[in-house]
Amino acid sequence: MKHCKSKSKFSTALLFFIPFIALASLSCGENDPVVARVGEVAIARSDYERFVTRLAPGTRGGVIGNLQAIVDQELLLREAGVRGLDQSAVEGKLGVLVRNRLAKRYQAEVLAPQVNVTQAEIERAFTDMGFDRERRLERILIRRRKALEGVLRSLQEGTAFEKLVPTFAANDLHAPNADGVVGWIGREIAERYTIPLEVFLSLPVGQIAQPLQLAGGWMVFRFTADRKTELIDHAEEVASLLSTEKWQERLVMEGELLSRSFKLQLHDEGLRELLRQEQIVEAGAIDEVVTSKTLYSFDGGGISLAEFMKDLQELGFTGPLKDSIQVVELARTTILPAHMMAAEAKRREWHREDAFVEWRDRKRRALILQALIADETSALAGPTEEEVAAYYEANMLRFRSAESARINQILLPTRQRALELLPALEEGKKVSEVLAEPGVQTHGDPSRDGEFVLRKIVRARYPHLVDAVFAAELGTWAGPVEVLDSFAVFRVISREGGEVLPFTEVRSRARAILAQRKEEENIDAFIKRLRKQSESRIELFVERLE
Repeated sequence: MKHCKSKSKFSTALLFFIPFIALASLSCGENDPVVARVGEVAIARSDYERFVTRLAPGTRGGVIGNLQAIVDQELLLREAGVRGLDQSAVEGKLGVLVRNRLAKRYQAEVLAPQVNVTQAEIERAFTDMGFDRERRLERILIRRRKALEGVLRSLQEGTAFEKLVPTFAANDLHAPNADGVVGWIGREIAERYTIPLEVFLSLPVGQIAQPLQLAGGWMVFRFTADRKTELIDHAEEVASLLSTEKWQERLVMEGELLSRSFKLQLHDEGLRELLRQEQIVEAGAIDEVVTSKTLYSFDGGGISLAEFMKDLQELGFTGPLKDSIQVVELARTTILPAHMMAAEAKRREWHREDAFVEWRDRKRRALILQALIADETSALAGPTEEEVAAYYEANMLRFRSAESARINQILLPTRQRALELLPALEEGKKVSEVLAEPGVQTHGDPSRDGEFVLRKIVRARYPHLVDAVFAAELGTWAGPVEVLDSFAVFRVISREGGEVLPFTEVRSRARAILAQRKEEENIDAFIKRLRKQSESRIELFVERLE
């Protein structure tokens, strides 16, 4: 057997993104020859082919580089085993991944076919959810509390709403006539204006609502008229909301049915310990004796206090919990369904299927390698202030402010229509008239001539538009530019950004970049040491892949 050495460098990025194959430990047949050995572990050509097909776009190297990457993974896994990281550091995380995958499959195969939304339900929900009407919104936007108190006092004294609007008209860009009239809005737009759904649905016409606090002040508003809408304009959104509601109800119901089937039981001792916790924190921050206590048990399994607290964290709870009623309700509606469906999936032995076993092994190897890298770099010293400053000086162009342009934009369905529009715009045709025409749209605010801020960072999604906007002359209509399935004409109002930011503003970003670079260099050196230590135990048979 020929022993081939590789001079290729293993990419640190691959360590986190490439899939982890299940390596064969037995000899392979003529149709699936061994292409590498690491000690007693044989790597077959089929292992190599599975590895390559799963590589992310842009990460595939040459044959030798790919083969060396597989060998490097095996060396890292061996080192993790020596350090004892192949069990304790991964089992909890792997258990969560397994549970979620099994639960999602159960939902897709068992529950999803049972959740259907009928046309009759859509028609009924259209009215019940308040999609059947629009309301004419009038408002006053107020920036200072003292001014708010003055407005409320005037209203109580009988001053007409419309008489108070002119004083604050400049604050509201969405009331173009400076009269406080925003226009007709449905429940979905009301939510964008932070109007609570129950207020939108129940506030009588003409009655002034309680002030709503916004990010920059307050909004005093009323609805002055109602009008009917058509189901066809909202059917898709109604169906989506209705489907989400029915899905959540079905999940909870299935969780309850399975809980009874598995004889689920809540343990008082674990519950008392949970309610004693002042915060829902990582299990490692609390006595292991406490977090290992069982909170729920069921046939064939259970949920420890540590597991339950982790689930609560993922839901955004930090504690403390109020009482047992809250715990039971949270468990019933958000936590137990997934546990119970995963248990039912195991009862059906889905976890023993070959495809699932292969997936679980790959995930386990990925977690082991992540734990190893964390362990190897935990004691790595961060960059010094001098190193950070020197990196900034050498790479100043990486620290420029975000570039953006304020533009007016019009989207048209065809290139020809866009070309015909450009001369008319240059001659003074009003944008508002164009936007009122059939088939014409904009990404911007229609009440402000389609104005919005285009940021250069969105170039990946709108490459042609971004390139054209940042190359165009200010104040001149340009285009057409293809934007997804439309054609845009635009006028650049202003541009800003692109200046190199001072070191004081980007110090932390420069430190993070340099720290990551140091970590990658450390990992590369670590892998080279492992290769050197095991050099006599590694064989590559590159010719068997040709």
